[in-house]
Amino acid sequence: MVSSPRRPNAVGTPTHVSEPAFEFLLHAMIEQVEIQCLREYNKKMKMMKDRSSNDSDNNKDAQPGEKKGEGKGEDQNQEDDTKEKEEEVDEKDKQFEQELLKEEEHKQQILMNENIAAKMERMGFDVGFRLVERLAQSKSLVPPTAHTQTPSQTLLQLEAVKFICKEFWTEVFRKQIDKLQTNHRGVFVLKDGSFKWLERMPSNIEVARAMAIKILALPCGLIRGALSNLGIAAVVSCDFMDDGEKMNSCSFNVKIK
Repeated sequence: MVSSPRRPNAVGTPTHVSEPAFEFLLHAMIEQVEIQCLREYNKKMKMMKDRSSNDSDNNKDAQPGEKKGEGKGEDQNQEDDTKEKEEEVDEKDKQFEQELLKEEEHKQQILMNENIAAKMERMGFDVGFRLVERLAQSKSLVPPTAHTQTPSQTLLQLEAVKFICKEFWTEVFRKQIDKLQTNHRGVFVLKDGSFKWLERMPSNIEVARAMAIKILALPCGLIRGALSNLGIAAVVSCDFMDDGEKMNSCSFNVKIK
């Protein structure tokens, strides 16, 4: 049985998802990851609060109670002073426990945000790993050389990063990386002065900055996954350029392992 020929795309058929639709999908994806991490966070905090309440109950039970008949003939003022001191000690213990709980909640909140970014990075890794395999089929990453010599590892790494900056970045963002810098020792800096996913982010707002960090974890994973498929293990991080005044101006730091 002969299969029917593949129909070409009709004229005007878009090959990319529209930017508003993609932004909606991106934020929906982040929201789902946040919900999942929030459940884990609430579960941990509930366990901590239950443990704290159990410890306080055990301390109360461990305190010796007053025996019947004890204290008869003692001055009433001394009993009142003793009760006041005990209440002050209990109040200080409660305040100390609340401060510890708040400090632990702050730590858990930081860990939750890091967990969200880590999950976004892993999702980007999977996408980048598969996408670069399709893009690299039509292009050789081995640079043309005058002699039939095996290119050095440094040269292959440079060509792979150039491929990421041009073909790969254009496929994902419809533009190339604005600037590539390297020290020729396995460290590369990819600068994008107008990163599309952050164009509508307000500047100098802490909430927007926290959201931008979660979003940037995805392209960090894209780069790391693409390089991994090309046989290059690397660590990828991101920074804001211009001291964060322009939120969509960012750089991706690649360090070859």
